[in-house]
Amino acid sequence: MLAFIAQHQLTEGDKLPPERELAAELGVSRRALRHLLTRMELEGHIWRGRRNGTFLGRRTIGPVSIDQRIIRGSPASVLETRLVVEPSMTAIAAVKGSEADLVAIETCMRRTTEVKDDEEWIKWDGAFHLAIAKATRNDVLVNLVLAFNEARSSGDWQALRLSTITPEKRRKTIAHHRTICEMLRKRSADDAGRAMRDHLLTTQRNLFE
Repeated sequence: MLAFIAQHQLTEGDKLPPERELAAELGVSRRALRHLLTRMELEGHIWRGRRNGTFLGRRTIGPVSIDQRIIRGSPASVLETRLVVEPSMTAIAAVKGSEADLVAIETCMRRTTEVKDDEEWIKWDGAFHLAIAKATRNDVLVNLVLAFNEARSSGDWQALRLSTITPEKRRKTIAHHRTICEMLRKRSADDAGRAMRDHLLTTQRNLFE
């Protein structure tokens, strides 16, 4: 890929050829190319628009809402942001969440143990985190998690998550969710926040290692 970029004198902001042409030019399968492009995007070397192609460099952000900036962020940057936000958010939920909030969180957790389809499981995983946000009674945190979930449902994120899900990883995630629920039930803010941080660090390793 580096040789192709140099040969064609491409610079930041230039558009790469369509996937089929690029795979033929590089002499690789489209599957291998997609894997390479996903890695390059995670590292910030390229960005991919929903309909307008793939470009070198980081995405240029114009005057758009903060929600849109989050949604357009790379999976790595969104997860780093979640690591900053969600442990503290979970600690707040342990203090402020009502009984109804805790029941809603536990319901989402149980659904992740029941569903078999990976896409359905991802949906309930997002609902679990959103239910915790709602338990904080903080609209800013709720909107942030809504934006995180929107980013996680985008094509690139979804493909990455579906390609890394295994039964063992699902079991570990469910175990983390149970621990978070237990700490919320105990109203232990520090332990709840720590459990969420451990969960997100494991997610980070699962996706990017």
